Amino acid sequence: MVDVICGNGRIVLDGGGVEDTVFYWLTISDEPGELVAEGSITASEDLLRKVKKAERATLALEDGPPLVLKCEGGQNGVRWVKALRGDVEPTGL
Repeated sequence: MVDVICGNGRIVLDGGGVEDTVFYWLTISDEPGELVAEGSITASEDLLRKVKKAERATLALEDGPPLVLKCEGGQNGVRWVKALRGDVEPTGL
């Protein structure tokens, strides 16, 4: 069975203040390593462009640890992302 988490989370860009709320839909990875989950985030296109351009974009979940996001593509208010543990810097996943 695939574990999925979804809900509303807050985006923090480059360690600064909170930008805005996004809706996330993530499938939990069962492999060990820095990848926690992958899926999508949904928000205004303006916010998602900022997430893509940020050096570090963090997703603060409703319940759970903050996750570092790595954008993998998307458009029209949806971005496909990989969610990494918040205590590591993204590598070439």
